[in-house]
Amino acid sequence: MTVRLRHLAQINPPVPGWEQIPDDCLLTFVPLEAVWPGQVDFTRARPKSETSTGYTRFMEGDVIVPKITPTFEADRSTWVKDSPTTVLTGTTELHVVRPSAKLDPRYLDYLLSSRPFLEGGASEMVGVAGQKRIPDEWIRNFRVPIADLQKQRNIVDYLEVETARINTLIYKKRRLIELLSEHLRRFTVFHVAGERYNDLWSPGPYWLGPVPRSWMPHKIAWHKQTGSGTTPESGNPKYYDDLEGIPWVTTSELRETSIREAGQRVTDEACSKYSALKVFPPGSILIAMYGATVGRLGVLEVPAVTNQACCAIFGAGPLNQRFLFWWLWAYREHIISMAYGAGQPNISQEVIRGLRIPAPEVKEQQEIVDRIEREADRVERSIAKLTEFVELLVERRQALITAVVTGEMSVPEV
Repeated sequence: MTVRLRHLAQINPPVPGWEQIPDDCLLTFVPLEAVWPGQVDFTRARPKSETSTGYTRFMEGDVIVPKITPTFEADRSTWVKDSPTTVLTGTTELHVVRPSAKLDPRYLDYLLSSRPFLEGGASEMVGVAGQKRIPDEWIRNFRVPIADLQKQRNIVDYLEVETARINTLIYKKRRLIELLSEHLRRFTVFHVAGERYNDLWSPGPYWLGPVPRSWMPHKIAWHKQTGSGTTPESGNPKYYDDLEGIPWVTTSELRETSIREAGQRVTDEACSKYSALKVFPPGSILIAMYGATVGRLGVLEVPAVTNQACCAIFGAGPLNQRFLFWWLWAYREHIISMAYGAGQPNISQEVIRGLRIPAPEVKEQQEIVDRIEREADRVERSIAKLTEFVELLVERRQALITAVVTGEMSVPEV
């Protein structure tokens, strides 16, 4: 037997006593990138006055559910616990579920990680490509199995033990992925900084250290063009298409060393309407300029447009495009350190254009690129296998949760 969730929990409820909180009171602030299964990054805080309008309000003990694709499908709902403040604020891209006394919040957290919730919610999303959101009403009407509190606790106790084992394996495999990525970064630095040479000099800047005497510094602005893009009117079906049109690549598609296939496309009408939507050629380097993804980069494989959060670098010349990509990738941490702005760190096109890249002659640049990419191919094959194994483990965990909370699998009674 099941019951609609709205009978067991409040959906997007008000925060009691909000008006009595002083405007200068610091409240924990939660952006979307801080929401992960089983944990929330509570390191940010903002005065109430800055988040009184246009933000989500919730409380410790609530379960928060990302409402936008693809974060919702990634199962990033989580129970808010151990927060520095009882009242929190955060991104508007969250739904809030506040359990009643009839619902254990840990059990609710597992329910919202089950396949019926995730798959059912994904099928009910509304909006245009890349901007679809789960409706409030669907969550209210989601049907959950009726179970008394003792049974809920038995289920939670069982799942916490079993999922902990799976989570340990996931952690170990992800740690191996991190170590492989770090190895590739060190290998790349060794080559793009010319560390295998003996005849060294130090041209500056101080953070780069010595490079070969024969290598010339190339300012990006001397040899490359740069550009950015924009975001067409959100929600206007004339400007977006799921299948046809020009790929619209944003920071969401930038990965460690590549660009994921764009899930969004913009129409010819959008390109005609917005002059900032320039089509960048294959081989263009995209680098994120804003927010949590600042410094992330990838290379376009097909012609595409981008938004205002990305800078495209393109053009021929004595600075090999792939050598430049690997240099930027190897020194990403330095680029991030140049970002400014506390709440939303960002770098500008001018900062990127001003970077000086020490490099050998064109032929040797290509030889260095070939060496790096042979090693990158080997590392990425290993990472792909580990990633596939992690995905299987995640699938196994979700299948276990689903089987237990739906009653398909019974748990030992206490």
